[in-house]
Amino acid sequence: MQGWVDSPLTEKGEKQAADAGKKLQNIKFDLAVSSDMMRAIHTLDIVLKNNHYSENIHREINKDVREIYFGSFEAIDSVTTWNVIGGPLGHFKQADLIKEYGLLKVRDFMHDADPFHYAETSDQLETRIRKAVATIQTQLSDDQTAIVVSHGTYLRNLATLFSKNQVVREQPKNGSIMTLDVTNDPKVLTYNQ
Repeated sequence: MQGWVDSPLTEKGEKQAADAGKKLQNIKFDLAVSSDMMRAIHTLDIVLKNNHYSENIHREINKDVREIYFGSFEAIDSVTTWNVIGGPLGHFKQADLIKEYGLLKVRDFMHDADPFHYAETSDQLETRIRKAVATIQTQLSDDQTAIVVSHGTYLRNLATLFSKNQVVREQPKNGSIMTLDVTNDPKVLTYNQ
């Protein structure tokens, strides 16, 4: 459970970022945003290094696109974590909890199971996601494009919120690409590419 525990990219992570950068090399971005986590900042550096139009791009850090905060479960084995959270509910796997209760509700279960109740709730997470999207909406005109580097569980929740009927999305692969249309009513166009 990495969450807000900051760490550098691994060699594999650097390769995944370079691969993503090659996929995006011919797209002109008007804005480049990353979370404030070192691994996201470094990923954005690598992606933009491979982009043909990144020379004068405006870059910024936005804490609202940071990974989900797992509270007391940060840096703890995920099997143990889901046993503690799901055991009292009769589920020992995150996927089973999500299937029965939905993706966002799992955030509340984690918060409730956290001995200090520090883990981010569904309301806190949804508010943060919507704030980040609204901020990016105000920064772009209709013909502009942004690249945003965030984190897997955060993106899975974002994609679920902005998908038709809030269909639960699978966990994205590291280095994968999602396209989100932020004009008017935000919606996911592509996911886990």
